[in-house]
Amino acid sequence: LTLQRLKRFVAQRFFSVKDYMREPRKFMASLESLFYADYSLAIKAGVHFTLCGGTICKLGTKKHHDAYLDRMDTLDLTGSFGMTELGHGSNVMGIETTATYDPVHKEFVIHSPVHEAGKAWIGGTAQHGKLCAVFAQLTVNGKWEGPHVFMVRIRDDNLQVCPGVRIVDHGPKMGLNGVDNGMVWFDNVRVPRDAMLDVFASVDDEGVYHSPIPSISARFGTMVSGLTTGRLLIGQGGIDSMKIGVTTAIRYACQRPQFGDKIIMDYLTHQQRLFPVLATTYALHIAMGALKDIVERRNSADAKTIHIVSSGLKAAATWSKVKALQDCRECCGGFGFSSANKIGVYATDTNIDTTFEGDNTVMMQQVARGLLDDKAALAAGPPSPSGLDVGPGGAELPPLAALLSFRERALTVRVGGAMAAAARAAAGGKAAAERAAADAFDANLDTVVALGWANVERYAFDTFAAFAAKQEPRLAAPLRLLATLYGLNCVSKDAATFLAAGALSGRGLDAVRGTEHALYRALAADGGKLALALCDGFGQPEKLIATPISTDWHMVGRP
Repeated sequence: LTLQRLKRFVAQRFFSVKDYMREPRKFMASLESLFYADYSLAIKAGVHFTLCGGTICKLGTKKHHDAYLDRMDTLDLTGSFGMTELGHGSNVMGIETTATYDPVHKEFVIHSPVHEAGKAWIGGTAQHGKLCAVFAQLTVNGKWEGPHVFMVRIRDDNLQVCPGVRIVDHGPKMGLNGVDNGMVWFDNVRVPRDAMLDVFASVDDEGVYHSPIPSISARFGTMVSGLTTGRLLIGQGGIDSMKIGVTTAIRYACQRPQFGDKIIMDYLTHQQRLFPVLATTYALHIAMGALKDIVERRNSADAKTIHIVSSGLKAAATWSKVKALQDCRECCGGFGFSSANKIGVYATDTNIDTTFEGDNTVMMQQVARGLLDDKAALAAGPPSPSGLDVGPGGAELPPLAALLSFRERALTVRVGGAMAAAARAAAGGKAAAERAAADAFDANLDTVVALGWANVERYAFDTFAAFAAKQEPRLAAPLRLLATLYGLNCVSKDAATFLAAGALSGRGLDAVRGTEHALYRALAADGGKLALALCDGFGQPEKLIATPISTDWHMVGRP
């Protein structure tokens, strides 16, 4: 069914896989639109167009574009992406699939030397995939050159599995069952020399390996750093899922009475669960839009920023979505458990988002590593908490910005200081110092992940506040309210960090929570008028988000 839907979508020719490079904003918008209709459809399309097609666009050259992209646009050549292995998930540098160059026949031999080298959880392979972008360890003339990408046919045009290829269906899953995830093994499968995507490395007609990037690790980092579009799309999918969930839950809460005539939105405990979701959804959506603007500039100087921000936003959006949809589900009572009301469907179908396109814990480590490269920030030492406490009048945008910036800088210095101290204490030269620093990083992974969160929340808050300031007055006021609520929630969630650092006092925390409650009351006033208007502000097509309880719960079960 998902494949048939994908065929109908592709037949409309809304976009081309070539837009991955030509018009990235159009490419992303075309795929994002599917999130509202069918998440399995969105992911199957994403695997085909983004992971497989985008990899060809980004890492291939003209000969690859000419050979594959037109056929991918029509689904004549269905694609998949073979990176993850049974034995290696996040450790892509450790994958065991091999690609050995045969200079006599001018071919690469793709092989799975052990069972654990089987490609695992590969979307689009179990039933329909014909072409796979396979990551494999390249050896040329006996020399290992690290992971490279090879375009390998896994089925022929009649959907028969190719010789030397073995495919196993992963079977039913917790959700997302419209996507055919499978495992793939290769038994000395031969592919032509041109099957290697060669924008950063190539093997010439004489069998000699060439690359402008001599370091294996740097070369691999360059290859994968350009494949961020999928990460942006998964992060946006998490945000869009929150839009659907919180809109449904708030609409229901604003019309559902309980214990008399009082609507459930008037209860503080309901407000405490739903309004932070509303604020977080806005903050992450605006932050993601700012990141897309950076990507669209196509400035090579932005590469590090894109890597850090995309890693953090992907993790923050999908982790936030898991909690948000659970809160929305509970706030709708038993109705939230009904598939017709969509929250549960999105909760299960999108749960895997915390794992694919980069495990979230690893993504937050990537954020921290990028921040720890800032030697100037580390040399400046820990920031002073003086003057950051919130007064009895409550918190506004500038003081919240200062608190969130303080936390990020303090955690950066804490982790960096631990690594530097371990390196200084190590005996045995530079190599020993580097190992000691790496061990110190691992020993502080809880703080490392907290640093990732601190960076994302500070970035999202700053972009939200700046966005609100640019709007006309009638829009600026509610957006400023929501941005303030987001900042307050970030501080109150991590109150222990601010209290321990001396940046916030007990009275200051009381002021933070008092201001939160005041903003909840403003959003819930007049039957939730402002909260409902902010949900409408997402601009979601009504026919795609309408559910029995978001329109009129009284009609549930009526003939």
